Amino acid sequence: MALSIGDRRLGAILLEQGYVNDTDLQRALDRHSEVGGRLADILIDSSMVGEKRIARAVEEALGIPLVSLTQLEPDPKAIAAVPAEAAQASQAFPFALDGATLRVAFVDPLSSMNIETIEDESGYAVEPYQALRSHLNWAIAEHYPELGLNAQKPIEAGEQVSLLGQKMLQRGLITDAQINQALELQKQTGDPLGAALIELGFITEDQLYETLAEQSNTVFVRNPRDYEPDESVLGLMLRADALRLTSVPVRDQGDHVLVITSDQRRRADLESIIGRPVQLALAKPADVEMLIDRLYPQRGRLGEAMVNAGTLSRDQLREALQVQARSGKVKPLGEVIVDLGFAEADEISEAIEKQNTGGGRLEDTLVQSGKLSPEMLARSLAAQLGYEYLDPQQSPPDPKVAQLIPEATARRFVVVPVRMQGDALVVAMKDPRNVFALDDLRLIAGREIIPAVMAERDIIRLIERYFGSNDMAELNKKLAETGRTREREREDADLNASLDDNAVVRVVDSIIREAALQDVSDIHIEPTEHNVKVRYRIDGDMRDHMELPKAAGPAIAARIKILGNLDIAERRIPQDGRVRFRRGSIDLDLRLSTLPTVYGEKSVMRLLQKASNIPEVEQLGFSDHNFQRFLDTIEKPYGIFLITGPTGSGKSFSSFSILKRIATSDKNTTTVEDPVEYEIPGINQTQVNTTAGLTFARALRAFLRQDPDIIFVGEIRDAETAKIATEAALTGHLVLATLHTNDAPGAVTRLEEMGVEHFNISAALIGVLAQRLVRRICQECKTETNADPDTLRRLGLRDEELQGATLYHGTGCNRCGGTGYKGRTAIHELMVVDDPLRRAIGGGKSAAEIRDVAVEQSNMRTLRQDGIEKALRGITTLEEVLGSTSN
Repeated sequence: MALSIGDRRLGAILLEQGYVNDTDLQRALDRHSEVGGRLADILIDSSMVGEKRIARAVEEALGIPLVSLTQLEPDPKAIAAVPAEAAQASQAFPFALDGATLRVAFVDPLSSMNIETIEDESGYAVEPYQALRSHLNWAIAEHYPELGLNAQKPIEAGEQVSLLGQKMLQRGLITDAQINQALELQKQTGDPLGAALIELGFITEDQLYETLAEQSNTVFVRNPRDYEPDESVLGLMLRADALRLTSVPVRDQGDHVLVITSDQRRRADLESIIGRPVQLALAKPADVEMLIDRLYPQRGRLGEAMVNAGTLSRDQLREALQVQARSGKVKPLGEVIVDLGFAEADEISEAIEKQNTGGGRLEDTLVQSGKLSPEMLARSLAAQLGYEYLDPQQSPPDPKVAQLIPEATARRFVVVPVRMQGDALVVAMKDPRNVFALDDLRLIAGREIIPAVMAERDIIRLIERYFGSNDMAELNKKLAETGRTREREREDADLNASLDDNAVVRVVDSIIREAALQDVSDIHIEPTEHNVKVRYRIDGDMRDHMELPKAAGPAIAARIKILGNLDIAERRIPQDGRVRFRRGSIDLDLRLSTLPTVYGEKSVMRLLQKASNIPEVEQLGFSDHNFQRFLDTIEKPYGIFLITGPTGSGKSFSSFSILKRIATSDKNTTTVEDPVEYEIPGINQTQVNTTAGLTFARALRAFLRQDPDIIFVGEIRDAETAKIATEAALTGHLVLATLHTNDAPGAVTRLEEMGVEHFNISAALIGVLAQRLVRRICQECKTETNADPDTLRRLGLRDEELQGATLYHGTGCNRCGGTGYKGRTAIHELMVVDDPLRRAIGGGKSAAEIRDVAVEQSNMRTLRQDGIEKALRGITTLEEVLGSTSN
């Protein structure tokens, strides 16, 4: 059912003032689309927001005051001005007459229809006020006796302790002081007493509903998911009934029906709908809603629509439901995800548990935990709701329709026009259930909107391409002209001033923007003999991106230096800096390095991930064999844990992912880095400054006087740093550090070469993680393949070792740029230092001997073994493993 203008305004007000979040508002809108009524009633009945809070939000936003009809003395002339039937139908109560203005309290003061009705009936101009529903019902019953209504006068919050409060006092759940505090909060919010006690943290929701069940002599159901009613029982109520009453019939017990509900006051309504006596069992609202979504999964079912339209009776629908197969209904999103093969059933169950404890939507929980990619989420949502899924690589949008939606609207709702379909506009959305977005788009475009589903990051990329791109051919022409002019005027031109608002600025912005859209890790801008090459490093490989005129090289280098606050006049020595780039929805940091070459200055910019994008340790790609051993190691209270590998192997990301897990608020965590790449809230980070004399070693010495629990050393480079880090580990601190070695056992030898004694290494070291990054097989063009005999020979694999395994490779597609790979994952070699290894290290064994002990006695798998396992699981290829490991 369509939202009224008043409901739209109310939703926007509550969202803007923070009384509801996006998730709760969307749930309420979904329910409204099925059961109709007022949005405010749905929000109140589902305990998302209290009635007084809604009134306060409307008063703050629109200046419509809330009046207490139980406290004021209404003017009889005002009451007489409005007929009783009109007052009841419009949920309005006139209480004062001031000249030609009639003051009227409304349950829904945002309904222009109700206001116009009262103006037409009374002949006065209406000044609207707000009233609580219970107050207005009492006032109408009290002052319009001809209606023959009965309504008990509402008790103001705090006037007396309710039966519920008394019950909780008797059970020892709360004290008199706590209940008085809750009553004060109740005065302000209008929430029920139980909700106020929960908000103040005095009781849990389970305790509230246990007490309510005891008070009403019903049973409290802790886990209603255990019920599996058949279709004949479910057919006793429509989905709309279940949503409106937050109740589900679960068992036919002959003379009565067992109904699970979150509101024991619904008995009369339930018996009226079901037509039989009911026995109530109480459950928490969230649990009942989950039960409704599972047992009544299909929205807008034909049978219910026919009942609502009056073409089918409830009894006829019940009879039809008894013989209708359960197939063909829209499944819950979790089931859709499992059916599509995107996740296992136990992973969905785990995500549901996490969702129940932490709130939020199931899909958000799955993405955040790494179980589901954004593309998989979009596909699943499209399959669940019956909308088209759009992949911009497979079916590129039509650029001609982009301008039908303003840039500000596209960015606000994260939508992008895709194509025309007849007279309607197909629009890609991350969530096609956003009714506010659809209404605005329909109004702005002046045509019908057909929503489709696309992954959010793909939409953002298209927005940047539509609204942020430049014509590179035209820019290259201007660049060449700029470069020739610059060559003639270089000696006396003010270079800084000439760079504003010209082709150079736009080209550099375009290069960085496109890099962000393509998930590039590094941008290389290289002057050559004949031109300037721009190359991107994607998934570890260099790829040509574009060529620029040679004459533009100095201007490009100067522009990049200005972004990084470097000296544009100094071209003889290397320089380092940092760039903050913000354009549209792109907000990123870049680490900048310039280097003089024979053809001019080369610039390299590394795109740094945001601290918020640092993954959980579950997303680091550990095999089942390594993961639990890894967790047990990093959670030890003291010792030194080393992460090793060459440059670009993901050491920094793994290090900060570990810190994200163990650096909790009850720990004092300090890091020393060169440079600080990710600024992490709650962690004390220090940057090396060799010019000022602040080295790794000096910072470490200072840390030990700062009462640390966890110390992170960005890199152990010298003997002094190695010795201090080891001593810190021996004196009760947990030390994390990175080291450049080829494998895990080699870290021991490296520390020995830096002068750390064998016995200190064996006593301090708790583990070493060596890792490499290998490319993932593109999921869009993934296909089965046969093993290359030469690759098998070089990896030392025999054909019989591949029996029953299926190998894959990517054939190349638009999404992966024809490479067959998209994204990267890590392969690991985890050496956990146990007693056999401790003896080998303390005895001064070589790296090869330590490796033998680790493999044979300590259950270590080598990098190559871990990589082969991931290739056999279809994550990467044997060729990638061969190219990234040595033995």
